[in-house]
Amino acid sequence: MQPDQILTEADRCVKCGLCLPNCPTYRATLNEGDSPRGRIALIQALAAATLESPRLHRHLDRCLGCRACEESCPSGVRYGLLLDAAREIQRRQGRGLNRHLLELISRLPYSGVSAPLLALYRHSGLRRLVRRLGGKRLQRLDRLLPGRTGGGWQPDYRPPDQVLGRVGLFTGCVGRLADRPALDAAIRVLNRLGLEVVVPPGQGCCGALHQHNGMPGRALTLAAGNRRAFNGRELEAVLYLASGCGAQLHDYPGLGEPFDAPVMDISRFLCGRIRDREHRFRPLPRRVLLHTPCSQRNILREPDAAGPLLQQIPELDLCRIPDGIGCCGAAGSYLLTQPAMADRLRRRTLEAVAGEHVEILVTSNTGCALHLAAGLEMTGSPVRVMHPVELFEQQLESEAD
Repeated sequence: MQPDQILTEADRCVKCGLCLPNCPTYRATLNEGDSPRGRIALIQALAAATLESPRLHRHLDRCLGCRACEESCPSGVRYGLLLDAAREIQRRQGRGLNRHLLELISRLPYSGVSAPLLALYRHSGLRRLVRRLGGKRLQRLDRLLPGRTGGGWQPDYRPPDQVLGRVGLFTGCVGRLADRPALDAAIRVLNRLGLEVVVPPGQGCCGALHQHNGMPGRALTLAAGNRRAFNGRELEAVLYLASGCGAQLHDYPGLGEPFDAPVMDISRFLCGRIRDREHRFRPLPRRVLLHTPCSQRNILREPDAAGPLLQQIPELDLCRIPDGIGCCGAAGSYLLTQPAMADRLRRRTLEAVAGEHVEILVTSNTGCALHLAAGLEMTGSPVRVMHPVELFEQQLESEAD
């Protein structure tokens, strides 16, 4: 967006304040600079070059980009677009997440050495050394590291019997490492349904990290690469597990050409398919808490994508984190760039988890899962964090049962 376009969009905000109760950072600080209308005023000043202050950037940097404010805006202000445009201006001014760090985060998981290096780190004395002597940043990164990461990927996974369809699986960058158990579970379930699963080796990062950190040109390049990887393969759908990636993939038509096949959340896709065939599930007489990521609720507008799928498991007592809790504080790279506020917001979610007395917490976004799991581990909680498709596959009876 050009400065005049930013100002035109920002002028749609009438500063009514209906967004304030929905903004997690405003509720935490009660500072107008941390509210959507306050930030829009700051974005107007930034675009018009009428104000330059460290406080301006501090308030903008502290925005999660959760877009809960858009839900209550009577004027339909596209706050997410304004925030992305503001961060592009900030990057041109030399601010924002380090470009090289951003590229490392989004590229390293596609390297064949990333998983072995993580395994070596976890099982060597280096991890113990970092946990004892590393600074706060290193220790924070260590707590966010996933458990099992798995090995390489096949280009396609065929069902043992008749092939009834063909779908593509988008892995995501961090998801290739952090969501490996869930991705493997998704492949097994899809194969059980007679679907061939294609995992194109040419796919890359969805581009969300770049889009929301002031690098829209790089996001366009990544979108084009993913379209080349998936298009032309005669796919019934392109499936994603992480809602943060899904939100970006759904925006691809605005970043050029769309995918040939529809983009769908794995839980929503499975829920539609599982009803077409007879399947049995092992009962799970446990209380399970469902966490809905901001990207699922506010951007994709599918707040209950996983609920109908999990409710097919007999005896499962499914409860949900109250809507008023707000963002868990992960928000893409936010949990690294704004650790104090991220942990402050996560605390409310963890208190809700403790209050529900559950054994399992399910969430459908990679960052949320990593951030919440790290918080639960720090508090000594035994609650296990899973992706909905992991729990679903765990209870799905095999043919041999």
